[in-house]
Amino acid sequence: MLAFILPFAFAKAEVKEDGKTRWQGWYVGVEGGMPFGFSTFSSFGHDKTHLGWAAGVYGGYRFGSIFSAELSAKYGEMSLSAQDCCVERCYWLGSDGVLYKAGVLGMDSWEYADKADIRTIADDAKVMKGSTDWHLGYGADLQVGYQLTSCLKLGIYSGLTRLTGERMDAMPEHLHKNNFVWESGIRLGISFAKTKKKNMAVETTPTTEPEVPTTIPEAPQQVTTSQTEHLQKETADKAETKVAEQDVAEQHKVTFPVVYFAFNSIAIKQSELSKLNDILRTLKENPDMNVTVTGWCDTKGSVAVNKRISRQRAEALKTWLVREGIEASRVTAVGNGSDGSIEAGKARRVETTDNNK
Repeated sequence: MLAFILPFAFAKAEVKEDGKTRWQGWYVGVEGGMPFGFSTFSSFGHDKTHLGWAAGVYGGYRFGSIFSAELSAKYGEMSLSAQDCCVERCYWLGSDGVLYKAGVLGMDSWEYADKADIRTIADDAKVMKGSTDWHLGYGADLQVGYQLTSCLKLGIYSGLTRLTGERMDAMPEHLHKNNFVWESGIRLGISFAKTKKKNMAVETTPTTEPEVPTTIPEAPQQVTTSQTEHLQKETADKAETKVAEQDVAEQHKVTFPVVYFAFNSIAIKQSELSKLNDILRTLKENPDMNVTVTGWCDTKGSVAVNKRISRQRAEALKTWLVREGIEASRVTAVGNGSDGSIEAGKARRVETTDNNK
């Protein structure tokens, strides 16, 4: 029986490569087991089981810690079970419950060849001797193994193989379609995983002593008065630069007040003029600062109307600042429409932000 097997192998592999476990690689081995046939006359009888035997070689490639693909070639014998109570009546009872006429005691029967040994269950009498026949098969095995050495592994397996070609009981296919073998056994395999040699680091020691410097370091030069003044001036300049950088950082932290508007109005309220003066003073103190004024509305009214009014509120704040002396290019007006995240009184507003932040 030549079989292509996809085994699921759970093994403790200890093939080392630079201190690491190596799972992949080619392997070969020998195996032997006890097969059970599943066919018209099964190896599992109603009250007795007939075991066969098989031995062979295998080889394959392991992809990882679980999966591998392999080919195996085995030779063995298969014994099938038939009820003997009906031999005298010129038929056997198959494992599928169907009555089959059998060629015993010289009686007429269906014509078929004998591929496997057929024995009666009660007295284990061989009523039909099988013939040698090669099959191509495919299936899957479950394997458990233990790595004895870096390349030698001992394991056990159990799996199912589907045989092709003529049935092992020689019955025509239209009468019975089962042609499986369930086999369990042991195997001894050799893997060919390559182990890289570790690079040995060779430590070298100097053969000559390091040279001792013969020159004497020069004495530190005396600092003159002019050099001292220069150092003091340089230190003062650095301090002034640091203070200037701190002033710029403070400018970037400016927070502008929020200007609020009445319902459905774009006019600036008298009570909000002090906030506008604060914004104006900040812009005059920082002539390089550019700002964006953003207008908002509450959720009352249509989206289009609120979009227009929010823009007009921002334009009203910009117009006031330009009238008070701020260049128009320094102020950008934007309308964002409705804001439903806060209450209506606080939603009707204009916010000012520094563009340099």
